[in-house]
Amino acid sequence: MSAPLLEVRGLVKRYHLPRESLFASAPVIDALRGVSFTVQAGRSLGIVGESGSGKSTLARQVMALEAPTAGSVHLLGRDLSALPPAGLIAARRDFQMVFQDPYGSLDPRQRVARIVAEPLIGVTETEMRQRVAEALDAVGLRASDADKYPHEFSGGQRQRIAIARALITRPKLIVADEPVSALDVSVQAQVLNLLADLQERFNVTYLFISHDLAVVDHVCSDVAVMQSGRIVEYGTTDQVLRSPAHAYTCTLLAAIPHEPSARVEAKHPTETPASGANR
Repeated sequence: MSAPLLEVRGLVKRYHLPRESLFASAPVIDALRGVSFTVQAGRSLGIVGESGSGKSTLARQVMALEAPTAGSVHLLGRDLSALPPAGLIAARRDFQMVFQDPYGSLDPRQRVARIVAEPLIGVTETEMRQRVAEALDAVGLRASDADKYPHEFSGGQRQRIAIARALITRPKLIVADEPVSALDVSVQAQVLNLLADLQERFNVTYLFISHDLAVVDHVCSDVAVMQSGRIVEYGTTDQVLRSPAHAYTCTLLAAIPHEPSARVEAKHPTETPASGANR
């Protein structure tokens, strides 16, 4: 087997909270407690769990937005936390992020062209305009949309703009942190299908953070279940969601009214599970 695209080794993240009194010890929260996994190129991994399980903290660690307390994140063999600032900036062309809130993640004062081009470094104005137009076209928007502002678009269109921004460096990995949870149910399916199409078209791999098992079932080849900062179950999506081995996974599955994939697939009655998931 080839070397993994992403390798997370023994990741620990500890936060020290403000002291409640002058003489009390500072409270400590262990958000991640020795998380380890690998992601092969082309096999997207879903991270699921309830709020407070450590999913978003994990996303920030993988994106090198915070330094780990212990452990490491390796992308294409590089230890991201060990890179100098210039090296990390250069490495970011290989990994980008799509945030949860399509309203808060786009600067309302900037035109779409500047927002989408933000991750680009060292390109000419001509190349930048061309890359922006290509990225917008890839997510189903028009090149003329580059001159507009975020408030001129719907929530689903704004998330397409955010996805275009993530795509513009042609990354190997996209970390998607709850990318459809802020959208209407009818729009969620459109964005999920777009992500699946982009995965096939650009050979991009996702680390997909979600509390929604239906979403993960639709997009990801593998799934890791997180509880209290640890991965308690890991395997293929079919294996984990159809034959769960851990009690916590069973609890998550029992909390939804029907099979994990039913809500998403119901929006695409002509689509088979295999073609819809791009596995």
